[in-house]
Amino acid sequence: MAAVVFACARPAAAPQAPQPKLPLEEIIRHGAEKEIEYARAHALYRYELTVRVQEIGEENRVLGGFEQAGEVDFDPSHRRRLRLKGKPRTDLLHLSIARVELADLEFVPLFILKPDDIPHYDITYLGRERLDEVDTYFFRLAPKGIVRLPDRLFEGIIWMDADKLDIVRAHGRSLPAQSSGVFGGYFQRLELFREPVEDSLFTTFVRAQDVISARGETVRAQLTLRFSNYQRLSPAASPTP
Repeated sequence: MAAVVFACARPAAAPQAPQPKLPLEEIIRHGAEKEIEYARAHALYRYELTVRVQEIGEENRVLGGFEQAGEVDFDPSHRRRLRLKGKPRTDLLHLSIARVELADLEFVPLFILKPDDIPHYDITYLGRERLDEVDTYFFRLAPKGIVRLPDRLFEGIIWMDADKLDIVRAHGRSLPAQSSGVFGGYFQRLELFREPVEDSLFTTFVRAQDVISARGETVRAQLTLRFSNYQRLSPAASPTP
């Protein structure tokens, strides 16, 4: 990628933030290239997905919940599909959720940053932070203008492993916001956590909280997604990433 791209998207250092040894634009570029690498690898895996929604009352007491487990693999046309493992379990008091489809989760950004998108961001270096024994740099990503579909950009904070320059955690939302699907535009601001899967780094846990209007009442609710049991497809069954 031409150097002029990074000159246009050069991160601005926050006051008093200790500077990394590497140039900030090099850190961002390397992290974005790793994102593409991991996204291509992710397309060669099946995995299990557990979706849980809980209604939360006073003193953080769980009032009701919904839980659905399934396996995510590919149909004969090499499109992602979700196959349920049993029936969803629910005893929700206010929310109406009977089933969750993959399309309902399109607002969850499994991969955050593409090299070609770097010029569309204002990127601010915020400093260093220790996360679970990992030394990280953290940055704020803010789209420069109005985001239109089919483009989706990320607004929020990312934490990058200071050694490997992988994005290990993110907190924010995809733009433009998704207003359709079973969640109806709620749970847009997410926390995403990643773990190593063989030679890659994939999202394994997502959580979000929101206050939802349902049946004339406001309900505090929590969403969690768990991605587990990643299994690489055999070469003969692998789709084109």
